[in-house]
Amino acid sequence: MRKKITLVLAALFLCGCSATKQSLEQRMTRALQQVEQLQMNVRADNNKALYSYYVEPSVGRRISTASANVFVMDGVEFVMNLNAAQIVSEHFYTEAAAQSPNLDNAEVVIEGQYTAADGSVQSYTATVSGRQGEQVLVTLATRYFTFEGVCSETAAPSLAAQMLKIVRTASYDEEEVLNSYSSKSRISYVKENLNLFEEEIPESGLLEELMSDKTQTDGDDEQIDADQSGETFEDGSASDNLPLNEEDGEAQGEQEPAAE
Repeated sequence: MRKKITLVLAALFLCGCSATKQSLEQRMTRALQQVEQLQMNVRADNNKALYSYYVEPSVGRRISTASANVFVMDGVEFVMNLNAAQIVSEHFYTEAAAQSPNLDNAEVVIEGQYTAADGSVQSYTATVSGRQGEQVLVTLATRYFTFEGVCSETAAPSLAAQMLKIVRTASYDEEEVLNSYSSKSRISYVKENLNLFEEEIPESGLLEELMSDKTQTDGDDEQIDADQSGETFEDGSASDNLPLNEEDGEAQGEQEPAAE
């Protein structure tokens, strides 16, 4: 009888161990699928000039710029970036493809879909990579927003799930993004008007703050106007005064000399 009880306890112990030793990919997949199936009955309560989103009260916000935020959840920091370059590219180039996330040295790669705030179905890619001791880099990339955070392997599934919760409530203002990060100017060059397009997309660069100094914040991104002046040569002439073509040059060379 005692031997039977021992065998039963050993079997229960082994079952418990196999359940707790699920792979990181399995735990990540389960956490993300739960968020995919959630009914998001919330409205964005953080309204910025370029985009808006909802974040749970348990998540704090440490740094905020025009196109990014650094959040804190259970002592773990993670960054959210607006993909302004993607929005600008899609507006001016209808066939612009979505940027692919960097999968180099990724231990876990999970792809899925979610219903965005506007009702559209969007794709996401969640990864775990960059292991340093007990710390790993967790990323969640979507078409218009990306998230990155450094945490322990144990916290990775819950961090990825929180990223997906936020992006499901997020939306952006295309007009404001275009006003902030693109410009079209008409430049007069002798006899011809040219329409030039200049992109000003900020570098994300906030991930370094998760590893080092967190006391400094970046200012809002600034729009820089293109230099539209003509080029000046060594003899003092300007490019605006040059002839348009050979005919113009010949015309100037054929002028009759002034009467003496």
